[in-house]
Amino acid sequence: AGVVFGYLEDVLQERRDSMMRLEPEFERHSVWVLGLDEALTGLLVNLDNLLAGLETLRERITLDDEARDKLEPQLLELRGAGNRLSGAALALRSALRPPEDALRMVRWMERRGDHHGGEANIILAAAPLDLAGVLRETVLDNVPTVVMTSATLATRGDFSFLRGRLGIAPTDEIEEAIFPSPFDYDSQSLLAIPMDLPIPSSGSESRFDEATVRATEEMATITGGGIFVLFTSYRALRETAVGLRGRGADARWPLYVQGEAPRAQLIKHFTDSGRGILLGTTSFWEGVDVPGRPLRGLIIPRLPFKVPTEPVTAARIEAIDARGGNSFASFMLPHAAIRLKQGFGRLIRSRTDHGAVMILDGRIARKSYGRYLLDSLPPAPRVVAPWQAVKGELQRFYGLSGDGD
Repeated sequence: AGVVFGYLEDVLQERRDSMMRLEPEFERHSVWVLGLDEALTGLLVNLDNLLAGLETLRERITLDDEARDKLEPQLLELRGAGNRLSGAALALRSALRPPEDALRMVRWMERRGDHHGGEANIILAAAPLDLAGVLRETVLDNVPTVVMTSATLATRGDFSFLRGRLGIAPTDEIEEAIFPSPFDYDSQSLLAIPMDLPIPSSGSESRFDEATVRATEEMATITGGGIFVLFTSYRALRETAVGLRGRGADARWPLYVQGEAPRAQLIKHFTDSGRGILLGTTSFWEGVDVPGRPLRGLIIPRLPFKVPTEPVTAARIEAIDARGGNSFASFMLPHAAIRLKQGFGRLIRSRTDHGAVMILDGRIARKSYGRYLLDSLPPAPRVVAPWQAVKGELQRFYGLSGDGD
């Protein structure tokens, strides 16, 4: 394994890039002849032999009733080890030696972080480009009735994006319905968009990070804490954490930063404190439930568009464009709308919740596609104005409910 990943490390260093898509032409790279092919074959043979040996050991033990009962915990460990070995072998084959009849996969490798000895972790990955065919073959064509339900299936009151991603054809027998939320967004929520902050771009990241720090501090002052800040990148999250600590915000409110503790622990401490600021990225946009007063404000610094150079996203964009489609309108924008709705959904979790969502990315109000994103959000009252006017509306909103200082 060390030899295999050593060769892959050499390929990445040769490209001077931290990520590389494994296109079909990679099979003709000279690294295979130089030793990768032989090393990979040896690794897979060893994994298969080890897996077969573990299975033989497990079978022999289970033939003896007394041994099976006595060694039950060890048998479970053996099964778990076998599953990990099988998964590793499948992952290696999927990424480096996919069979010709395999589902079309997006394959890539990347270097992540530094290990304790100063070595990078090399990650091999493979993901299906399109699951529509698999879903139809395994579910839609075999199950009489399928019910799909979620708070975030529709974009702009329409299911076309979901139908396209899942391969549901116009000829399929479909019944669709969108049910209104039981929450009273008019009185429970506010959507605030300050219009005089820097627009996020590759040339203004430091200015935008600084604006995010100031806006977070200002909102925490108004709400008395109890804020989630949801980022689209770890870089922005780290810079904001550094900025808030540099301004002493962590002395005024408990600061919880993703990556500094396990997710469940961060959420528990945030909830218990009742006045914390939690900085989170990807995994905090969905599946997080903090009802009641502990979470009473949400900041989304940047619109959650997928990174177009990320391997799976890049492959899907290429596939859509190759068919003559518009990848931004048919993929990037609907995905961002769903993600934005998921983020908004962290805040209002019950009929008694009360809070404001502040989106710092002014493109949602300036760009033509912003209307699509706004129309996909819950019908909260909106204030789109310079910061001072937004600040006044936030103070009024929280003052009426008694949530502020």
